Amino acid sequence: MIIRKVALDDAERLVALFHLLDTETDFMLFEPGERQLTIEQQREQLPEWVDSNQQTMFVAENEAGEVIGFIVGVGGKMNRIRHSLYCAICIQKSAQGKGVGRQLMASLETWACHHAFHRIELTVMAHNAPARHLYKAAGFDEEGIKRDAMRVNGKYVDEIYMAKLLNASSQQ
Repeated sequence: MIIRKVALDDAERLVALFHLLDTETDFMLFEPGERQLTIEQQREQLPEWVDSNQQTMFVAENEAGEVIGFIVGVGGKMNRIRHSLYCAICIQKSAQGKGVGRQLMASLETWACHHAFHRIELTVMAHNAPARHLYKAAGFDEEGIKRDAMRVNGKYVDEIYMAKLLNASSQQ
């Protein structure tokens, strides 16, 4: 497996992965068929991820060259939150439990440190125990709960806010 920054020619593989993820898990924001992203739209968006100091995307690629997971980090735009990086991660089911998430999280954290971010934050559905375990193992702390934040399969689901402070002692 290879973890690497997203490349301009990844559009088709990313769109295919997003559509697969939307159908195989209830932990994505989009429901099956709801995401209308085309390959052309993804091609137009990729330069923003490749050449930015405020946002990034890493992909996990298996031995066959298939993109099996991703992590994105989006930095705050306004000065007061420019130090914060919001992240989202997802890995296809067949690749889960094999260290892919841990490696993607480590790659994003290294990038964030090199780009002077102080905080990485995320949200996770309360019932997504494997993801919560991954985030806690990566050093994230739970900071709060957004009650009934989403409706999944007809049931309201809480969302947990989590964050990790980077270089906490040197940036006060």
